Amino acid sequence: MRIHYIQNDPAVTLGYIKEWIEDRNYPLTCTKMYEYGELPQLDSFDLLIILGGKMGSYDEEEFSWLKTEKNFIRECIDANKWVFGICLGVQLLANVLGAKVYPHSHQEIGWWPLTLTDEALSSPLLTGVPNEFVVFEHHGDTFDLPEGAVRLATSSGCMNQAFSYGDRVIGIQFHPEFTNDMIHEYKEVADSQMFEGAYCQSPSDWVNKPSYLDKAKTLLFTILQNIETAILRC
Repeated sequence: MRIHYIQNDPAVTLGYIKEWIEDRNYPLTCTKMYEYGELPQLDSFDLLIILGGKMGSYDEEEFSWLKTEKNFIRECIDANKWVFGICLGVQLLANVLGAKVYPHSHQEIGWWPLTLTDEALSSPLLTGVPNEFVVFEHHGDTFDLPEGAVRLATSSGCMNQAFSYGDRVIGIQFHPEFTNDMIHEYKEVADSQMFEGAYCQSPSDWVNKPSYLDKAKTLLFTILQNIETAILRC
């Protein structure tokens, strides 16, 4: 299984996804959009992973490469590729599929509980994922559900936490790929900032949560394994 990922921000890396890929010795390639990296030919990979970033999917004037990235994502969907978007990645997917992405009424930052929708229970992409789970969130934007998409997860802080489109596209708003080191790096930056609102936890509450991290990692690996199973069946 050949995997290509798009990195939109130097600070947002594969995290635990890299561990999963290396354990299986799958070929892995990358495009760093912030360096105006070259995007691959569609026949050179089986799974596209789109990572997060500090920008909004609508920030094309400041980050001109976003338009190129969106066009590429559209081409991948039209070519029936498997696509997995995380945070900014899910927002880009929503935007490409015709939905509006916009600043939410509040930020959602820290460890928060999510619930699967009834529709998610029959999704093969979420087989083995518990009905309720806690994950790390770090976003201020949200999106409308694209026409034809299926809402997979929701929370009290954000209605659209995950969706699928067809059998091969899935996007999640949260960050199960974040390692403890990555969250520590976010905390160091956040310590000098003010976070206010009902869904903003103190940065000191983000770190050193081994139980949460282990369960989020298991959730991530379960999704990746479900995608892997589907690809290897073809």
